[in-house]
Amino acid sequence: MNLRDDLRRLIARLAGRSPSAEDERLVALFRNRAVLKKELSAIDDDRHRLLDRLKLQEGATMRVEEQIATLEAYLGRPEEGAKCLAYFQLKGLWRTASKRLEKFSGELTQQQTDRERRQQLSEFDRGKRARLADVDRELVEARVLADQLQAEQKLARQQLASLSGFWNYFRRRKLEEAIAARAQRVEAALTDVTDMADRRHAVESDPPPVFESLSLEGRRAVNLAVIACAEWLYERLAPGGLADLARQTTLRRVYESSYGNAEQCGALLGTIATALAEIDKHAVDLVDVKARTDRLRRTAVYRGEADAIPTQDSVHATGEASGGVPAANLLQEEYFDIYRVLLR
Repeated sequence: MNLRDDLRRLIARLAGRSPSAEDERLVALFRNRAVLKKELSAIDDDRHRLLDRLKLQEGATMRVEEQIATLEAYLGRPEEGAKCLAYFQLKGLWRTASKRLEKFSGELTQQQTDRERRQQLSEFDRGKRARLADVDRELVEARVLADQLQAEQKLARQQLASLSGFWNYFRRRKLEEAIAARAQRVEAALTDVTDMADRRHAVESDPPPVFESLSLEGRRAVNLAVIACAEWLYERLAPGGLADLARQTTLRRVYESSYGNAEQCGALLGTIATALAEIDKHAVDLVDVKARTDRLRRTAVYRGEADAIPTQDSVHATGEASGGVPAANLLQEEYFDIYRVLLR
């Protein structure tokens, strides 16, 4: 395509002649070429992104393989076997306690949600019944007025029919004017009745509100109960030092841990097994948790009016408050992954 061809096509368009089939094919070809270049550029960008992600994944895979190789070599040393067993048993104990706390939080959150939803529906029903009572009262008044006007209109028409003779001309004229005026009032009254009936139907059909989320008071109540449950779990594990040992597995690797000689590690494994059996066997003591929750409610302090999680120091149980067991600051030290289950 040269300049002469371009001028020829321009002159043809200015002259009002339609483009030829060849011109149409060329235009379509250039359009398709632009679309294909754009798609090719997008595909090329996707390719580069995937290559970058592949490199990152390869690096992560290599690091995991190195960790596995190091762990295999470490486990291959006989003197470290007992310590490794104790370490991973403590890690399992931490995970079990965390799951118990998560389950408790989930069940309590659902109970609080159901309670607030029932309260919301109850308030909605009371308001709906009150609105229906108001509309029904207005509807009855409108129907009474409409019936009264219709009865008066019927009586007036009967009186008009009985007024015959020319001597009743002025009386008939006056009565006709009254009938015409009353007809407008009757129509307005019937319209009010229809409007009131529609309004009542609208109120009766009003759907209940959507439950969006727990209230601030509800979230605070759940969080205090969860903290109380964490205290209860901590006391089950604190006497043998298991709570702190289990927490250390979240801060240290197995190579950095030490639990004494093989005999001491064996004794620790027995203690861990007993603690696991106790946690699995016994349900959460709800009476104890409620008492702790009441105590926490008296001391809890919140940084802001909209905060649902209390400050760490305000819910730190002392040894006396926690049954004589020296208590850790459960929030500050994040025992049993507690922040993962607290409601914001």
